[in-house]
Amino acid sequence: MSPVPPRTAVRPVVLALAPTAPGISRDTATPCLELLGGSRLIDRLLGTLGDLDLPAPLVVTHREATPQLRGVLDRSLSVLCVDGGRREALRTALAHTREELLLVHDAERALTPSSVITETLSALDDETDAVVPVIALTDSVKEVRPEGLRNIDRSTLAGMQSPRLLRRAVLEHAVAQGSSEAAGAAAGPERFDEVLAALEQGGRVRTVPGSHAGFAVLDRLSLWQAQISLGFARDTSHRHGISRRA
Repeated sequence: MSPVPPRTAVRPVVLALAPTAPGISRDTATPCLELLGGSRLIDRLLGTLGDLDLPAPLVVTHREATPQLRGVLDRSLSVLCVDGGRREALRTALAHTREELLLVHDAERALTPSSVITETLSALDDETDAVVPVIALTDSVKEVRPEGLRNIDRSTLAGMQSPRLLRRAVLEHAVAQGSSEAAGAAAGPERFDEVLAALEQGGRVRTVPGSHAGFAVLDRLSLWQAQISLGFARDTSHRHGISRRA
């Protein structure tokens, strides 16, 4: 196994591409600008990355969110604007970096522990093209067939999280190729996933354990879950049937 790559060889790329979320994004153009305990979600993520002594990240976002992000983030950070989806965002990031390794992190997964990021960085070896944290699925999963629903063994499935560490050449090849069904073409170009695309093209992808804190904050429910995980709110989901007195 090769040694862990030096941090200077890794460029973090933060993708702030999630659209506005009804119920939480009242005055923000993307959920990662939402306040959580007095701090913006993206600030929490950038703080975690900064504590790991990684190079300054590139932040890539859509046109509507660009002015707000440039207005609130440190002026030393590069905030790149794209008009397309994830594929175009990654293509833009590649054009603005020279590092051989890119650490791609979704901005809405701002509570990802530093231990997951460190584990992802440490898992790369000479036989690996990409590393991604995954978490076991706990919900029942069904396959829809013409004859009805069929149960799928959850032990064969996993949910991918952030960050994703990819070699530059692998990521360049993934974004350059036409969409395939495995890369999300059936769902449209906005569903492009660089890890699935790399796998489809024969990439060697290694997984590491993710974290229950690495969920995406995209709506009111997930924001509430984030508040609970940080101790800013109580979980009252067990209090069904309790009525308020007049």
